[in-house]
Amino acid sequence: MTLFRDLSYRYRIPLAITAVIVATECMVTMTLLSQGLADARRDLQAGAENLVAVLSRSLREPLLRDDVWQAFEVIRTPIETRDENNALESITVTDNGERVLISTDTKTFPMLASIDSLPESARKFLKSASAAKGFSFTGAKWMGAENVVASGDVLSDDGSSLGRVVIQYDGEKISQRIRTTLIHLFAVTLPGLVVLILLGWFWGKRMVAPLSRLAADMQRIGKVPPMEIAKEVTPAGKDEIGVLSASFKDMLHGLDEKERLEQEMVTAERLAAVGRVSTGIAHEINNPLGGMLNAVDTLATHGNPDAFTKKTLGLLERGLNQIRTTVGALLVEARLDSPAMTQADWQDLETLITPQVHERAGALVWDVTIGQPIPLPSHLVRQLVLNLLLNAVKAVRDGGHIWFEARIEGATLEMAVANDGDPIPPERMGHLFEPYTVTQHGSEKKSYPIGLWVCYQVVKTLGGTIHVVSADGLTRFQVSIPLSGGKS
Repeated sequence: MTLFRDLSYRYRIPLAITAVIVATECMVTMTLLSQGLADARRDLQAGAENLVAVLSRSLREPLLRDDVWQAFEVIRTPIETRDENNALESITVTDNGERVLISTDTKTFPMLASIDSLPESARKFLKSASAAKGFSFTGAKWMGAENVVASGDVLSDDGSSLGRVVIQYDGEKISQRIRTTLIHLFAVTLPGLVVLILLGWFWGKRMVAPLSRLAADMQRIGKVPPMEIAKEVTPAGKDEIGVLSASFKDMLHGLDEKERLEQEMVTAERLAAVGRVSTGIAHEINNPLGGMLNAVDTLATHGNPDAFTKKTLGLLERGLNQIRTTVGALLVEARLDSPAMTQADWQDLETLITPQVHERAGALVWDVTIGQPIPLPSHLVRQLVLNLLLNAVKAVRDGGHIWFEARIEGATLEMAVANDGDPIPPERMGHLFEPYTVTQHGSEKKSYPIGLWVCYQVVKTLGGTIHVVSADGLTRFQVSIPLSGGKS
């Protein structure tokens, strides 16, 4: 029982179908066999009864005249005209005194011999048949060799008994005929049974195949990305397996969405931590940095430095300004006094990026359908768009294309920057918005600046979202920012 319970449905269902087919076939065969045997017995009994009736009428006159020879001719005719397969063995006529008048088997049943003087086997059935009244039919062990005996009275015109006709059938021939019939029946039934078993096994395995595939797909969860499994799950029909497949596919989509959200949360928390640390460091650096720049400016303006000292001060001032620029990129803060984004800001951005694109012999497709000012800090939006565009310019090859579009949908600013440059490597996608990341390409290491990290910080500051898709020869950054700018 435990073995069957643990057996795979790939075998359990075909075996169950096979068992049902075999049981049904056996029941049908037994029913047909039983019905066939009953019909054969009825046919034999009906034939014997007809033969007894015919012989009784034919023997009436010869027995009334004591014409033994004519009576013998009457009973000999059915024996001589039988074919080799006929089970008719002998016909005997007894008188009322329990003597044998005539018989087709004179060796076993001599004429005028007393029934009591016959051998035991002959005396037994002949005495029983002679003692019966009316038509009698005995012996029906079909698979044995017992003889079948039918008997009936020979009546005169006044209804008195003149004797009794006893017909004996060869039981072995009857049994042999039945065995032949059985062999033919099984010869017809067994091939059909084999065909039905093969069909049952085939359809059973075909029925359970979707369930087996579903079980195999379930075992792959945790080892293979959910969407890769979902591509191979094809619900078919509205039966239980179809409903289960559809539910499983929905679950895979849910798992994929859950994993994506978890990854985004981990990335967001990591970037937020980096942002907090970077902002703290930037503030700490900016304070002494401002003092140093003031000191350099004071010395250059009010001091009396020689030419070499002026050169050194200039070098120092440029280095400190470069540090200020780098540190300033780490500080992403929305200023309350920043003006709203206007059409002129969009034109400025196009003007600033166009020369960069032309240097790469590229083409810029600019699609901005915003005519009215939007209530978002212009310096942050400009910084965001410019960083994305510069990143796209660096990504395209010479003669490449860059697309930019911006529009208002409801209460959201939708922007997209796309390019047909090299796709972003998969190992880079998980760290795309982290500052100063380094990736390994074989023996070559490649580092990335903080431009995309700044874009991420700007988007999060304004309460928006940024998504990246890099496939089929196109890399697209999609940005959505609510017009409230993150203000509740």
